[in-house]
Amino acid sequence: MKLPIGQPMIRSYPVHLCHLSIISHNRDFEPWFFSNYIQISCPPEFPYDRTKIINFFDYDYYNPFYASSPFASELRTERLKIPGKIISDFLEAIENNIYLHIYVDDFYIPFRSAYKIKNIPHELFIYGYDMSNRIFHVLGYDKNGKPQEMTLTFEVVEQAYVGANFILENGYKNCEWMHFDYQISYTSTQYNINLKRIINSLKSYLDSTEFNLMPETVTGLSVYKLLKEYYNNYINNRTTFDVRAFHVLWEHKNVMYQRVRYLEEKMPFNLNTLTTRLFKLQNDYLILRNSLIKNELTKKKIDNKQFCELIDSLVDRESQILSELLVELNFNSRLEVSQLQESNGGQNNQI
Repeated sequence: MKLPIGQPMIRSYPVHLCHLSIISHNRDFEPWFFSNYIQISCPPEFPYDRTKIINFFDYDYYNPFYASSPFASELRTERLKIPGKIISDFLEAIENNIYLHIYVDDFYIPFRSAYKIKNIPHELFIYGYDMSNRIFHVLGYDKNGKPQEMTLTFEVVEQAYVGANFILENGYKNCEWMHFDYQISYTSTQYNINLKRIINSLKSYLDSTEFNLMPETVTGLSVYKLLKEYYNNYINNRTTFDVRAFHVLWEHKNVMYQRVRYLEEKMPFNLNTLTTRLFKLQNDYLILRNSLIKNELTKKKIDNKQFCELIDSLVDRESQILSELLVELNFNSRLEVSQLQESNGGQNNQI
């Protein structure tokens, strides 16, 4: 038995991989998805602290994205303590169309880099099982950090889960979110594209608007200043190479490109020129990411001046494209309001 999963556009972190895999198995999620995932943020410590990350805004350690998604509901439950109940409870959940997002000890997971090397708790997503072969169908990151659909035997999952119980009982006290299991259910619903939200989010991204929800967090275009600080620390051996930031930024540009394509497909917009420029922008971020990976392997780093000039150029291009997009969306939004008012006899309606 397998619960349906799709191919998410954002795979950089488990929080996105798991959630979007659930809701993307059909196209109903697209209006909600393209109305969100616009803003990015990072803590001010990012340039020198590798536990801090650049990510899509709304990230919340305790209930990441599920609370604001109309397509998924999450139940946080206490971790199971009786080994004999672990597999049976997991099987029952899947039978009830519930996806499982749990923490296991990577020491026991063959496709993880920590396998038989060190004990470390890590996320695992379970979406199915095969009783005849006694395996779970799982989604997770392999030794190269790439998300893959794989299988694990019941015995391995139980061993890894019990191992994580021991680790969590004896450490990771500050990682409160790891001390729970997460049962996620898919909800079928209808959601219309939220043009007002897209406009406000784009403006906040361009203006680097601060939010009370996340005080002192750096957002929007201001993130790139910290990215340049990080790179300076990296080439001067004050921190290590972390490709995740550059992968997230490529995903951000790719989602923006796909969003504009979607708007052009679903609404009476002529955005063809912007679509072409956004495709080139996301491709340049992909080239940058791949070049940095290659340079790390060959130990031939781009010098700091060249890197900063490249980032400044990319940011200038993006700012120009998104500013033009905002003008176009604002114009069409006002036009839509005007047409709606005319069809309702001049009444003042909100969209």
